[in-house]
Amino acid sequence: MKLFATPKSHFSRKVRLLLDHLELTYELVDVGDVSSAESSLFDGNPALGVPVLEDGEVWMLESDHIAFYLVRTYDPGDRFNIFTESVDLLNARAVMNNIMANEVKLILAERGGLDPSPHAYFQKALKSIELGLSWLEARSSLLKSENPGYAEFHFISLWEHLELYQLTELNYSKLQELAEQLGQLETVRKSTPLSLAE
Repeated sequence: MKLFATPKSHFSRKVRLLLDHLELTYELVDVGDVSSAESSLFDGNPALGVPVLEDGEVWMLESDHIAFYLVRTYDPGDRFNIFTESVDLLNARAVMNNIMANEVKLILAERGGLDPSPHAYFQKALKSIELGLSWLEARSSLLKSENPGYAEFHFISLWEHLELYQLTELNYSKLQELAEQLGQLETVRKSTPLSLAE
């Protein structure tokens, strides 16, 4: 099994956390510069993004679709609540995915030499990140540090990514406490970006 990703990718990390919690063996293939437009770097993904999973003859795109495949194939009991029917948890996961997507917009703009600050498109992306974090702070009880599941994998991936890239102030005390607790778990630390782990 191969996961095409980067060590810092938050979308890839939630899949890595699932793989690690499922104790599945996989090779992490670092694609390098995700701002590249060379599709071969992304294992042929036409979206030019990560993660991409190869598992035998199976080739899967998009982090949540990969997670669904992994659970259907290797964890039909769904120990990590991938297939939750909780509207609150599904909404929380949607908010976290949106935060992560908006982070990518801002980071790739800067990497491409564009200052995002004067542009309404990027101002909206940053505002959406901040509103999403405030929304999560008010609903932090949905997430737990004991026996974390897929929603918590989303959360620690986005939070530590925000810490790494410092796109906005993280003045959210309940989320900070949750991140600190999750960050102490051995299986979570295994995929912590190196610049945060040092």
